[in-house]
Amino acid sequence: MSQNPPNKYSPLWISLHWAIALFLLVEFLLGLSTRYLAQEYWMSLVSWHMPLGILILLLMIIRIIVRNRTPHPEPATAGNVILDKIGVVTHYLLYILAVILPISGMLLSISYGISPIQSDFISSLRWVPNMHRLIAPAFGLLILLHIGAALYHQVIRKDQLLSRMWYGCLLYTSPSPRDP
Repeated sequence: MSQNPPNKYSPLWISLHWAIALFLLVEFLLGLSTRYLAQEYWMSLVSWHMPLGILILLLMIIRIIVRNRTPHPEPATAGNVILDKIGVVTHYLLYILAVILPISGMLLSISYGISPIQSDFISSLRWVPNMHRLIAPAFGLLILLHIGAALYHQVIRKDQLLSRMWYGCLLYTSPSPRDP
């Protein structure tokens, strides 16, 4: 007997989603700030950036486990096959980059010699610093695409998509013309 997929995500999944989103915002701000601070402040900022990246990686691993072990709604539809495929690919890329980015950050810290782990091999790889710096903006653009798509569903399609990723109550949208 098959079971219909739920209409919304589990509270654990929702909590992980919003916690990771908040931590990613802080992480991006910290990461961008490292480029514009004087050297004497750089390490104090990096000392916050690195453990937060590891926390995000751990939360993403938990989220992937939760995704694979709990029922979740069907992928949203934008009413267009191509946009729907872009949505699916974007979600997979978000997961992949959310795991690869902190790993590349760990490699970067090893290559700069600021990690407790030291490796002459990783330090000799010339592409390691560029990897983290290339992935971060790509990940940021994917996040903006994700936010834009969520707003498109909520504001233009008015399909209450955001209520799937929120606790118990529906998010407010303007009443439809049929509502009294």
